[in-house]
Order: sequence, then C-alpha cells, then structure tokens
Amino acid sequence: MVQKLLADRFKLSLHHDKKELPVYTITVAQNGPKLTKSQDDPNGLPVFSLGRGTLRVRNTSVADLAGLMLVVVLDRPALDKTGLAGRYDFTLKWTPDEFQFGGSEGKAPPPTDDAPDLFTAMQQQLGLKLESARAQAEVFVVDHVEPPSEN
Repeated sequence: MVQKLLADRFKLSLHHDKKELPVYTITVAQNGPKLTKSQDDPNGLPVFSLGRGTLRVRNTSVADLAGLMLVVVLDRPALDKTGLAGRYDFTLKWTPDEFQFGGSEGKAPPPTDDAPDLFTAMQQQLGLKLESARAQAEVFVVDHVEPPSEN
C-alpha cells in the first residue's frame, strides 16, 4: 500500500538487489543458547517492550530479534545465523553505547546497574553471539523519483 502511494505521488520506481554490506551476525555462543521457549501461541504476535538498555520480549523468534535490533538499537542489519527455530521469552539488559538507538543524545548514557555492553550481554544472558561482519544483504535501489505533483 505504501509502495503504491509512493509510486503514485513521487513516480517512485525501485527494484530489489543484493549488495555486500557491513552487518552484524547473530550466532549461538560456545556454551549454547540460554533462551526460554515461549508458552504463548506460536502463531501469535511477538510482544516487545524496549527501554534504553532493556529489552523484554515474549513469543519472539531470533529472526524477529534481529529485525528489532536493526530498527531501534543497531546501526546496521543483524542477520540470524543461529539456526534456532521457535519462539522465546527473555529479558536483555545492557549499557548502550553512543552508536546505539540511532546515536540519540550524541553520547552514551551513564551505566545503570553495572550492565555490560550489548555484545557481552547477549552472550552472557541469551547465549547468543553478536559479531560484526560483511555479508550480502537485500537492498532497495531507486530507479526513478520525481518531486510530488501539486495537490
């Protein structure tokens, strides 16, 4: 629906492509995952509660987690490379750095509750490893766009 609106209003045309980009990969840490299987309906919606440095989730897959991290926490895509199926419930607590949450406020917030950085927290609390890498990622390529027509 949004694509149609953009195409009508801005004469936007685009296509999908793959490009090698900096990404984060999420893999299972050496000692295995520490995730609790969700008892909610596996066909139900995931539930997220996010604060600055605290993420509570219910009925969420690792792929959902990767997508959420890109949207609100990280500065690049996160790819689920765990091979874990199913949905989980967990709480993750960490001290954000100046690059997370879109770099808002321009500096890292003061540490709270001596929480570790995101990379350490994911490994200690979830048994998942978050690593910087380069990988093929899907991108949108804009072929054409025009200023909007007058109303």
